Parts: sequence; C-alpha cells; structure tokens
Amino acid sequence: MTEAWLVQGNATARKVAERRGAHGLKLTGAGTEFLFYSAHKGQQPEGYRIPRSLLFETANNPGVLALELQRKEMKLCMWATENGLPSSRPIDLIEQDDVPVLITEIINDDGSVISAGALGSLLADMHRLPPPESVQSNLKHQRNYAYIAARMSLRYEKLRVKNSLPLLPPRKRIDGILEESLHRSSLLHMDIRRQNIRSQHGQPLALFDWSNALIGAPDLEMARIEEYAAIAENGLDYSGILAGYLKSGGILNQSPMAWTLLRLDAALMLAGVFNSVAPDQTLEELFLARIRALLRSL
Repeated sequence: MTEAWLVQGNATARKVAERRGAHGLKLTGAGTEFLFYSAHKGQQPEGYRIPRSLLFETANNPGVLALELQRKEMKLCMWATENGLPSSRPIDLIEQDDVPVLITEIINDDGSVISAGALGSLLADMHRLPPPESVQSNLKHQRNYAYIAARMSLRYEKLRVKNSLPLLPPRKRIDGILEESLHRSSLLHMDIRRQNIRSQHGQPLALFDWSNALIGAPDLEMARIEEYAAIAENGLDYSGILAGYLKSGGILNQSPMAWTLLRLDAALMLAGVFNSVAPDQTLEELFLARIRALLRSL
C-alpha cells in the first residue's frame, strides 16, 4: 500500500464514535484490508469497518478504491439479509476526513467451532440464489474465465521470479478447460473462513467481508475453501463442509482437470498473500509446495 493512501484507523474510529455520540470504542478485528471497531450508541452496539488504505494493491483487489469495496460490502450485506442469508445489517456509509467508513450492526460471537455441515448448507442456499442485479455490472467480468486464467498467469510469474515451479499451462488452455467445464452462475463470497463468520453454538449467524465476492461457478468458491482449510486458524473442515453442501442440494462439476485448476488459482493467491501483504514464510512454503503438486498433476 502506498504511504500517501494509508489510513490512521484508530484516529478515524475515534472521530466516527465522537461524531455519532458513541462510547466504549475498541478494535475487534484486523484484516489485510480493513479494521473493524465496535462501540455503543446508547445501549445499542454498532460496528465501524475502516479501510487500512484509500487504495488497495492486494492480491485480490489490485488498484481498487476503498470506497468501491465499502459500497460493495453494503450492497451485498443488504442483499444477503433480504434473501434470508445470515449477514450483519448495514446501518450507514459515511465519510470521515475523506475515509469511507461502513457502519454496521454487531452480531455477537461465542467463539464456538462452526458446524461444518451447517456452513456447507448455508453455502448451498447462497449458490442457489440468482446473483443480485444491483452489483452484477461490477462483477460480470468475472464470468469470463479468461480473467481467471490471466490472474493465474500473473500470480505464477510473480512467484516464479524467486521460486522454482513446474510450468503453468498456457492461458488459452486454462480458459478453455474452465469455460468448457463450468456453466453455473452464482454469487460467490470467496473469503469463507472463521474470521469472516459470526457464530453461536456452532451455527453461522452472519457472513461478512464480501470484498472478494464475484459471480461464477460454485466450484470456484468450494475449491478456494479446500485450500483455505489447510490454514488451521481459518477453522474450516472441508470434508464436513462439502458433505453439508451436497446434502443440501449443492451441485459441483465433476471435471478433475477444472477442479485442479481452481485449487491452483487459490493456492497461487495464498502463496502471494503470504509473500507480501501478510508475510509468513511457513505458510508461503506450504502453498508453494501445493502449487508444485497441483501443477505436476495437470
């Protein structure tokens, strides 16, 4: 992130709380792109989602303005709640010293282990819904699997500068396999992990952080979850999630080649994340090893 674009999260949160007459401000979550604070306005808790930067250059959102992601989060949270999916209700989107701040309701979390079956069922329900018209214009380019092939090639070349990796298939071959194999079109959250779910007694009560959401085949989401599950702190049991997904009517393509490519897309992203915005040598090496294994299996 460019220094000129960086946001002073604590200072911004204090000003928002003062402006709204709220008290008891505290930091409750910190991701690579956003900070999350809670406060009380009277007796009512509320949350403040504050960007770390006004412009992002992250693996999932290169060259994307924070305001664009805040608007996206607000629209998709509203879409989820209106369609019976668990999500935190957005209250307002304001600017504080030119920083876009999303104010949301607070959903309490008891720290319980999320039921993998319940999460899989929730994802099946979400993937059955028609994608929201209000955001399709911003997400429709993701339906073209040439985009997936292009980002895979770009991430691969960046990693290959310092790492020995087997050859990646040409973009056209990747695009052709995905286009031939994947035909369904659903809204995908694309960042399913324990940190982005509120739960009580193991039941998911809210999904949030829709920054990575896109429109595509559900296989893309499920392949990413399988790779995410390799990270212990993500709190995901992929086999249990898949069982719940299929039991609730979720449908996945049966192409082994397409599935391998989608897992590779996720592994390339994660290796890049742990090499840059969230440096972690152990996890970087884990996903480099997974990339090598997936490439050799193609």
